[in-house]
Amino acid sequence: MSSSGSPGLSRAIAALGVAIVLVWTLLSGVPTGVGAETRVFGLTVIVAVVCTVLLVRSAPLGLWSGGPMFFVVLVLFHVPLAAFAVTGADIPSDDADYLSLWFIPNEQVLRAVWLVAQALLAFTFGYVLLGRRRPTRSAPAARVIDDEPARARAQTEAAMTLTGTVVVVVTVLYVLGTIAVVEPGLLLGQGGKRLYDATVAANPSLTAGITFTLSGMSLVVAGRRSTVRTVGLVFFGVFAASTLVMGSRTSALYALVGVVVVLARLRPMPRQVIAVLVVVTGLVVVSSVERIRDDGLADTSIGQMLGSPLAATVEMGATLRPVVETVSWIDQGEPHRHGMTFAVGTIRFVELLAGVDRELSADDPRLVGTLLRDRVQHYAIGYSLVAESFLNFGTTGSALLFVGLGMLFGRWDHRGLGRPVNAVVYGVVFSALLATVRSSSTTTVTTILLGLAAVVFSIWLGSIRHRSAERAMQQAADRAARLPPTASEPVPAVAAP
Repeated sequence: MSSSGSPGLSRAIAALGVAIVLVWTLLSGVPTGVGAETRVFGLTVIVAVVCTVLLVRSAPLGLWSGGPMFFVVLVLFHVPLAAFAVTGADIPSDDADYLSLWFIPNEQVLRAVWLVAQALLAFTFGYVLLGRRRPTRSAPAARVIDDEPARARAQTEAAMTLTGTVVVVVTVLYVLGTIAVVEPGLLLGQGGKRLYDATVAANPSLTAGITFTLSGMSLVVAGRRSTVRTVGLVFFGVFAASTLVMGSRTSALYALVGVVVVLARLRPMPRQVIAVLVVVTGLVVVSSVERIRDDGLADTSIGQMLGSPLAATVEMGATLRPVVETVSWIDQGEPHRHGMTFAVGTIRFVELLAGVDRELSADDPRLVGTLLRDRVQHYAIGYSLVAESFLNFGTTGSALLFVGLGMLFGRWDHRGLGRPVNAVVYGVVFSALLATVRSSSTTTVTTILLGLAAVVFSIWLGSIRHRSAERAMQQAADRAARLPPTASEPVPAVAAP
């Protein structure tokens, strides 16, 4: 009993400790006075490190679990600048001049970093709180499919593969085809980030196509291994390579992380040291993309493409700026939105279906993008879930949202391991939520609903195929039963008179 109770007691103590620190940050407010910068930045860095360890130790798959993976991405996009500041290290990036324009230890910056620390604490508390049960993993499927439930599962997995591959192929062809017509130079690495952003902004359907590709990949990797699945993976590889060449790290990064999380729920993964190497490799790739985005592929040398991973963390860490801007808006009297920015994407979609007159997305004041365009010079700074939760619900409400998000991951990470349908649903939701780390949630709900619709369709298609296969088997059995005995079959013996 002691062996089973000790881990539970350790997690309870960890959750209590995190909760105490979280409540203290909420009640005490942002430190002020001499040394405030060191205390704020130092606490945030310590929180990031300690909470990462707690999450990895609490997760059933370690760093391969979705909760810790989401948390690590959240840290990489919000904490690096605080780490450089508190250690006094030089920023290894060409963006040092840009960062000096807004990353100054003033009241807004300190409050923004404090909000990040609270978000990390809240997520960790929620995850550890509900991550106490042992994971439930279904038994591996039998090699010989000799019963109807196993055949039904096989048909569902095959249908998921087919549906996901169709989604990936269609969306990739549409996205790359549209770009080839509108701005063919992008496919050759010419133009960099600014041209890519302008092209996507001028063609909203590209955003929908890119986003739906992520849902399709969840279906592909959760389905059965087949030639069809290979086709989907090849098209995804072309898509990921193309987006990197064009200067977009976000599309490829989110899709790759989503694929890894789905795979980890279905099959054994390498040791966690491999996960760390994957993260470092990813940082090198991001650093390369940063160069390509700014200078274009033709003007980027191999040495620049293999730049320091620390430079990549600086580029990602600039996501802190939307948090700083949002804090400034609230300080200047901006009212909290009470959830509107989370729902407005779905509202606009319903308005479109209902034929309701609505403003263009560039002019709709309900959208975060409109606020950024009107108030931030060179507004293409992305956005942040930390900033958006604060814009909608304030300090306490933001903490509660992250507690709920941590509870969602803490519960879900421990359930349904080894089940393809659970894995693909997890992948759809995870990919959509992961995108909010670096952008607004305008399309999050719509993306989840479309992805789940694809999952439901694949399950329906699998059931149709299963019933058809079962009828064919039954008809074959009935025909075999009606056939007369063949010559090779034994003839019953007749008793002598």
